[in-house]
Amino acid sequence: MPKVGMPEIRKPQLIEAAIKAIDKYGFAGATVSVIGKKAGVSPAIINHYFGGKNGLYEATMRSLIREFFEVLSKEVIKTKNKSAKHKVMAIVKASFSQSQTHPQVVKAWMGFWASAMHTPSLYRLQNVYSKRLKTSLVCVLKEEFEIEKARSIALTVAALIDGMWLRGSLAGGINKKESAQQIQDYLDLVFQDRT
Repeated sequence: MPKVGMPEIRKPQLIEAAIKAIDKYGFAGATVSVIGKKAGVSPAIINHYFGGKNGLYEATMRSLIREFFEVLSKEVIKTKNKSAKHKVMAIVKASFSQSQTHPQVVKAWMGFWASAMHTPSLYRLQNVYSKRLKTSLVCVLKEEFEIEKARSIALTVAALIDGMWLRGSLAGGINKKESAQQIQDYLDLVFQDRT
């Protein structure tokens, strides 16, 4: 029986071990046994705290998504008195932040996106993430555009972020500066058309 309070100590270690195992072996190869060895715990501990591999993957992605939205919130707060375009770029900056573009984390995100198509709990989590990102973008863009136009721009910006992530991950690393510049160029055109 685990000690009281043990989950709060072990869960972050297990999530970190899961990210490292996904990095080395991929989503399919990162078994409960492999993750347990990396964390220095028995597979039974993972099963106890997470209900198995899928539960651990879900907790890992929840952790990464939570971290992303914390970074996003901090970046947007910095642009409180700036233009909507600056606020959108703050969201873009959060999407390409150091913590989110670390090679191990990128592999975890890519595995998550691929697995979300086949695992209902991950699919729901992906939908929550996607809707929150789009809502964040729409809220900012509504400052300058009608709601339908704001939604359309938000969808394009989110697609550009995802596309830069996919291209970067397949190329061996996300070029954050170039990716952000491509999105900035798109926003320059959108905001220019408005004037």
